[in-house]
Amino acid sequence: MSAQAAPSAPITVAVIGCGKMGINHIKAILACPEARLVAISDPVADLSVLPVQLPEGVGRYQSAAEMLEAARPEVVHIVTPPGTHAELAHLCLASGAHIYIEKPFTPTAAEARAVIEAARRAGRQVCAGHQLLFEAPSRAMAAALPLIGRVVHVESYFAFRTVRKGTDGRSPMSPIDQLMDILPHPVYTLVNALGGGEQAPIEVVSAEVAATGEVRAILRSDGRTATLVVTLNGRPIESYLRLVGTNGSLRADFVRGYLGRLPGPGTNAIALVINAYRDAAQNLIGSTRGFASRILGRRKGYPGVTELADAFYESIRGGRPSPLPSDGILETVRICEVIGERLRRAEAEQERQAQARLAEAERFLPPSDAAKGVALVTGGAGLLGRAVVQELRRFGWSVRATTRRMPAASQREPGIEYVVADLSQPLDPGLFAGVSTVVHCAAETAGGKQAHDRNTVGATRNLLDAAAANGVRRFLHVSSIAVLKPGREVGSPLSEQSPLDAGNLGRGPYVWAKAEAERDVVQRAPELGLTVRIVRPGPLVDFDAYTPPGRLGREIGPLFVAIGPRANRLSLCAVRTGAEVIRAAAEDFESMPPVLNLVEPVAPTRAELLDRWLQGRPDLASMWVPGWVLAVLSPIAVLAQRILRPGTTPIDVAAAFSSEQYDTSLAAQVIARARTAPRGETVHA
Repeated sequence: MSAQAAPSAPITVAVIGCGKMGINHIKAILACPEARLVAISDPVADLSVLPVQLPEGVGRYQSAAEMLEAARPEVVHIVTPPGTHAELAHLCLASGAHIYIEKPFTPTAAEARAVIEAARRAGRQVCAGHQLLFEAPSRAMAAALPLIGRVVHVESYFAFRTVRKGTDGRSPMSPIDQLMDILPHPVYTLVNALGGGEQAPIEVVSAEVAATGEVRAILRSDGRTATLVVTLNGRPIESYLRLVGTNGSLRADFVRGYLGRLPGPGTNAIALVINAYRDAAQNLIGSTRGFASRILGRRKGYPGVTELADAFYESIRGGRPSPLPSDGILETVRICEVIGERLRRAEAEQERQAQARLAEAERFLPPSDAAKGVALVTGGAGLLGRAVVQELRRFGWSVRATTRRMPAASQREPGIEYVVADLSQPLDPGLFAGVSTVVHCAAETAGGKQAHDRNTVGATRNLLDAAAANGVRRFLHVSSIAVLKPGREVGSPLSEQSPLDAGNLGRGPYVWAKAEAERDVVQRAPELGLTVRIVRPGPLVDFDAYTPPGRLGREIGPLFVAIGPRANRLSLCAVRTGAEVIRAAAEDFESMPPVLNLVEPVAPTRAELLDRWLQGRPDLASMWVPGWVLAVLSPIAVLAQRILRPGTTPIDVAAAFSSEQYDTSLAAQVIARARTAPRGETVHA
């Protein structure tokens, strides 16, 4: 009996970059039986707290170079911002590692070519994050190609939801930045379908782009033509690759997770009818199977990533070429670069026109009143901050607004001085030149405890110190009414004297951080010589660009499911009301109450809020779920969360949709006087 060969050791893998996509790579690696995660690295993320359980012994490093030296991984996944990919790729190759680079592979074709050439010289393999090619629809399409004859048309379509934050999780993300981030997906599926590469280069025949988030291009290769459509505005969300051949068509649907097959010429009447029902049946059955597979495979991260990583590792172990040919990677980067250049030109033209409109608007502004001093407004480009700077300038204030990223001209208010500043870092004393009043609207709105601790609690503390050190004495702190202990614990209605729910992470990181920041302001301001006023807005609703508050319910497909009694009133704060009251506080700071719970004196009913939404959404139908149903189901949901997600704080669904009752007498007084004050005159509470 011959001895069996000893199984080879798992391939050792490391990850650089532990943001949202990096976590998905970690999940994919852990799901590969032939791989062993040995190290992770990220210069900014808190690697001690990750939303994934790491095996014992996985090294955690801030420095990629230190990680490479200490762990010596055979493969490194680079999941960092695109501008860092090339430099990190060369660093990993120099250490002897094979590299898997998340898309976009590199910003330019020259960088991509240099990385691939360096890998060739080092005898290392390169893989790109082109995971759609390894999802089930793509694999099924490759197997079904002989059914449709010669391909005569290729269509790649991607309609994507817009996001608010960039790759750092903090800065606003422009439509152009988002397009460039997602563009490789529809491009590499198209390149693969055309078989593009050095033997059959792809020509970008025409490309129509818009800086608002639109790309429409025609491409040609080896006598075949393809269309590429990418949109941030088109709805519904879709992502598909469609091939039309001389004997039928195939449609790989990456949202539903299935391949639609319509082989055969379909030229007679019977075939036309049958094809319609075949298509409908495949959509129903394929979507059901595809969504079920997605749900069951969530532990592996993004669909296709595990399959691609596994194929890459197998190619390394077997000494075979990478599962993604370098020609396809280069063509993808080159086409994205060509389209990107046109997008940047469109963006520059849009900005030029917006700057001209802004300059024209500023010509007609009245001069600001030097006696008021400068109002420094943090978060001046946010939902409330933008309304505040507009209101202050309208009443004759000189306004300086801090933002995390310089807003485009189309997003600026006339007459406002915008300054880029990270409030969690040391602040330039020049930021406070001439400032008489600080209006602190900025706060973190996403991420975990670490992000909120840095960008709400730490930033507030830092701003307090800097304001005091630079001679500012008036500090208007915008908190949140959510910081109060719930009425069921302390009694309703809640008032300005109700206690803070400080230190309670069970309310979520946003409420926790807001409460900690307010407590810091109250405790430290007297020590620093600052006079403080605190405004706690209720849930903010912009009635000029209305979307319903979260406590009203949820939109589910063609239905808006409203929760609770129709006549129940939802306490909220209109953005315009918030801006008026904050301006009033700046106008007559000393006479404002020390703390104000800012909600509308007469809260709208749930029925009124829903009707307002449905007026602009005739496509929606509504359904009401009584509050008692949620009250019954919520404990069951909490128990299920404890079982399925041990170690995490369960969400009380009933509490999430309930509405607190408030004593609005003080708010009514302040709002009324703010609205009746003539422009430039003071407001007394």
